[in-house]
Amino acid sequence: MLVAKKLCEYIEEYNPTWSVDMPENCPPEDIEVPFSHLFYRMSANEDKVVDDDWKTYSEISPMKDWGAQLPLAKGLSLVNNERKARKMLKLPTFKGIIEITLNPHDGVVKHTGTHNSHYTWWRTISFNKDDVKMVQL
Repeated sequence: MLVAKKLCEYIEEYNPTWSVDMPENCPPEDIEVPFSHLFYRMSANEDKVVDDDWKTYSEISPMKDWGAQLPLAKGLSLVNNERKARKMLKLPTFKGIIEITLNPHDGVVKHTGTHNSHYTWWRTISFNKDDVKMVQL
């Protein structure tokens, strides 16, 4: 379940520490808080989760001028639909799918992009990478 909330309310209630330095207005004020909500993240690996799976675009390309896209570059892309994630495996950079169940202490999300299934996730340091699993392909 996702619950719409203002970022200021989330911060007051959960006092998060973000996994990366966040610029002003990041995450955006209108976010959703996940409560045992299932998401999928694409991986370059077929059979195991590695540290690179958790790098944001801003970490991958730190010298790039992200401009207005910086808030999105500070988050991680997720999809909320396994079928959509499986379709994304057709792209050459993706070899596997990570299944993630998010809760409030893991961070916040927002529906972003042109597809109904795409979300950006601003992760906190409380997220436990060991609680995820690879989807069997």
